[in-house]
Amino acid sequence: MTTTPHSPATAPPAPSATATLAACDQELAAYLAAHPAPAAAVDAVIRDQHGRLLVVDPVYKDGWDLPGGMVDDEGLVDGLVRELREELRPAALRVGRLLAVDNVPAPAYGRAMTACVYAVHLPHPLTVDDLHLQGDELRAAAFLPEHEALDLLPERLRRRTAAALAAERGAHTAHLLDGHPAPLDENDRWTLLPGPAVAAAAVVTDPAGRVLLVDGGTENGGAAAPYRLPGALVGAAETPEQAAARALAAEAGLAAPGTVGPLLAVGSAPCPAGNRTLLTHLFAAQQPPAGHTLPGGAHWADPATAPAALPAHQAGLLRDAVAPGTRAPGHRPR
Repeated sequence: MTTTPHSPATAPPAPSATATLAACDQELAAYLAAHPAPAAAVDAVIRDQHGRLLVVDPVYKDGWDLPGGMVDDEGLVDGLVRELREELRPAALRVGRLLAVDNVPAPAYGRAMTACVYAVHLPHPLTVDDLHLQGDELRAAAFLPEHEALDLLPERLRRRTAAALAAERGAHTAHLLDGHPAPLDENDRWTLLPGPAVAAAAVVTDPAGRVLLVDGGTENGGAAAPYRLPGALVGAAETPEQAAARALAAEAGLAAPGTVGPLLAVGSAPCPAGNRTLLTHLFAAQQPPAGHTLPGGAHWADPATAPAALPAHQAGLLRDAVAPGTRAPGHRPR
């Protein structure tokens, strides 16, 4: 069952059409009912555990396609969930972020169309045999490397999909005009450039030299490990120092000025989640005051054994921090 907030499975019961119309302006409702609107389509970027892209071969048209379809009188996400359930019948699905919006002009199909591409996540491990194709809609489906999948798609969809995949690797939504980048102000274009995910973490020690660890989770790169250093992904409008201070306040209860100390190391590694490079800044932090009570999930660990309990990218940085004479290549102290 999908966990998408807007799906019928999780949304509160919808009011009846009569009650809805009674509560809104009748004149506006009549205007909207007769107003011409572009057709809307929704497609899904679905990957298997090896990063291969799912493409399908529709019965009703030439060429391969992304999973998805046309939106009825419903929300975009609800339409996508409906189409995927009908065509693929996955065991579960989760609709992720919007990767691309493509405005296709009327001459292409005889009517203007807005096509949206979302990241969609199915349970792993995943093969085509785990899907149940709707026989009157799809001839076949395949997980393929990106370049092979793109080669199978019609030109217009190929452009749109390539832009969506670039957005998936970045931190933006691609705004397109018939598959090409829409004209933008130069300042706006800078904000759409793909870049690495940036994280900040902090080394907090007690008078005995033990290191503070917190429960593992999805923050600071989403790596799977029992514990991690206090830290967070850096927001678009904050510095790494500010992100580290924010994490220390939330996870260690250290909110006083001067909490974040010098930068100890910077490391880059493949991001454990999100298909992006992760750039991590590791800072020293002041010791908690005497008698400070740690929040739940936080505890002190011996610095020699702590790295074994951390995500790999944090473990390497912590080893550098506690053994400054043996910094690994790629980690740059300030």
